[in-house]
Amino acid sequence: MAKLRDFLESDFQTFVNTDEFAEEVDIEGNKIEVVMDSDTLEKKKLSNDAEGLANSELLFHVEKNKLAFTPFPRQNLVFNNELYYVTNVQEDEGLYTITLGVHRS
Repeated sequence: MAKLRDFLESDFQTFVNTDEFAEEVDIEGNKIEVVMDSDTLEKKKLSNDAEGLANSELLFHVEKNKLAFTPFPRQNLVFNNELYYVTNVQEDEGLYTITLGVHRS
């Protein structure tokens, strides 16, 4: 019998697909399909639990198995040839939601 997780993983191919919602970006020198989500970022910034998200600039969803590393908060990350740092990471059923902030000098 198929598990719910199997159905969710099959849906990733639609959700994280450049013909549908995704776009190809460069993360740490690797071309990866992600779904950018500025609406969720703005909602998080406006919510009461947005502590630490004030300097966040990007939020995207990516399949966990597409990254060659495990992201963690305060990690430096090169995204489309720009240096960012990870402000927040959530993992849910094989999909990461990653929020990035810009280094300010």
